[in-house]
Amino acid sequence: MVTEKKQSPNVLIIQVDDLGYDDLSLHGNPHLETPNLDKLGKESVEFQQFYLQSVCAPSRAAFLTGRNFQRTGVTSVHAGRDFMNLEETTIAEIFKENGYQTGMWGKWHSGKTNGYFPWDRGFDEAYYACLYNYWDNTGLLNGKPIQTKGFTTDAITDMAINFVAKKRDKPFFAYISHLAPHNPWRAPDNYVKKYQSKGLSDPMAQLYGMIDNLDYNIGRLLNALDENGLTKNTIIVFMSDNGPWVRSYRFGLTDKEWEMRNPSGLRGAKGQNWQNGVKSTLFIKWQNKLMPSKTKQITKIEDLFPSLTRMCKIKIPDSLDLDGIDFSPIFKGEKVIETPVFFANHSPKGTSFENSIDAMVTASTPLTETFKSTFIFENQGLAIRKGDYKYVQNQDKVQKGLYNISSDSKEEYNLIDSIPDKAKELEKELENWYQGILKADSFNMPVLQIGFENREFSQIYAASPSSLSGDLINKNHELENWNTVSDSAFYKIKVHTPGKYKVFLIHKMEDYKDISFSVSTGVKTISAQLLDKGNRDFGTLLEGESAYWDDFDNPDTFKKEIIKSEIGELQLFKTDTVLNISPTRIKDIKNNRQLIAIQFYKIK
Repeated sequence: MVTEKKQSPNVLIIQVDDLGYDDLSLHGNPHLETPNLDKLGKESVEFQQFYLQSVCAPSRAAFLTGRNFQRTGVTSVHAGRDFMNLEETTIAEIFKENGYQTGMWGKWHSGKTNGYFPWDRGFDEAYYACLYNYWDNTGLLNGKPIQTKGFTTDAITDMAINFVAKKRDKPFFAYISHLAPHNPWRAPDNYVKKYQSKGLSDPMAQLYGMIDNLDYNIGRLLNALDENGLTKNTIIVFMSDNGPWVRSYRFGLTDKEWEMRNPSGLRGAKGQNWQNGVKSTLFIKWQNKLMPSKTKQITKIEDLFPSLTRMCKIKIPDSLDLDGIDFSPIFKGEKVIETPVFFANHSPKGTSFENSIDAMVTASTPLTETFKSTFIFENQGLAIRKGDYKYVQNQDKVQKGLYNISSDSKEEYNLIDSIPDKAKELEKELENWYQGILKADSFNMPVLQIGFENREFSQIYAASPSSLSGDLINKNHELENWNTVSDSAFYKIKVHTPGKYKVFLIHKMEDYKDISFSVSTGVKTISAQLLDKGNRDFGTLLEGESAYWDDFDNPDTFKKEIIKSEIGELQLFKTDTVLNISPTRIKDIKNNRQLIAIQFYKIK
């Protein structure tokens, strides 16, 4: 055992992906074995009414900024709408400015191009893992390609353990962001067989095997703190990012298995504003400083930013305009006034006039001014929790619902007719909040950075346009339906390093030889026929993205139909703010033409 040194407290954040509140034996799951997390929970202050958002990117943005996710630029989980505005200040930046060494490993999901990466947002060391490859993961370590060996949860834990061992002489802020147990449900064989031997189906055995492996690795990490003499001076935080999901990509749980997984009977699932979508486990341990206990204080993920900084005696500027509040006085027995918790479906609902996407289906639609003007309050999937009551609107088939969570945790009894005044009160408060979100100009597409910090390689994902024309359809991972020369995609850009760049289009178009494209800034334009010169260097993040594999489990099946075509050399200036991509020659109408990315290589 290493002797502990006196210094500012370390902070260790452990966040897992899609772990339900009931996915711990501590919380009554009769089949799962989570001894390390159970022990951590018993040694912690356990928050029994801790809330986040119902999907990943929104919750992560709220944690990183201490602000409601809709004010950070995040409005979806793909298509550029998961990028967190560069104007936001992250919790890592605050800790770093105050002398902390900062590290992050695993799932980032707050932007995947230059300027938005974790090493650009306050982390000294960061491993960006490609989602969701659970064996021999490919990713970027501070921007450099790296491939881990073995099961990804093990590898992420190894990196975190190495960091805390190396950095033990100075305070650190470490963020371990696991991919597991997000689908596809995959676990090492010994874990799967353990749960199959209990009579569970393969889907449940895979899922529970992932959670069991997570528990094992969290135990390894906590043991590493002990071995390095760090436990007493480390604030340990454990949480999920949203509620549980019922399906893996090849199989799902039966209704009976879903009930087995959720013994508390909370309503809903990931992606919904019901309790099971937004309620999370939260453990906070600080040995000898916080007495193990349970609190029913209503808290939210935004509260962690101001609370952790206060616990570490770090002052934060008022200009950050946080939505979170400091709940740390409750650890001293002081009263903290509870504030409302606001929930929103990750994709605002409106009517798109720019293309043929059906009204109210908006998860990948670019956020144009016209589109945003249709985001009226009455159509949004929103909720508010205040005191005992929770008001929910437009969730599943419930247009308006009021529930007393204290007496009805399963949200079974809609009180909308029996307590109409309370419902109207909460509805009005929710509407006022939402109008404030709209007035704050919250919904924006990302500004893509070219030549950031003089980097030679820059990439723009085709599915992150600021606007479209023609009949283009934006999807999660590609922009498709290129049929005429009137089709155009526009991207907001910022050029940090002016000069000449070689420009390539990454695409999947069966008849690409019959098509020419132009790339223009409005000042300079280049165009070329789409040719295949055999260049198969697509870059780590594209090659590691399972959306581009024929077999979701096998990176070696990267789709052969994906082509990299050189368009030419484009002169970029610092005054360039918009990039336009458009066909200049195209023959027949074929709906399966996909543009995946635009790549820039600085010419020296």
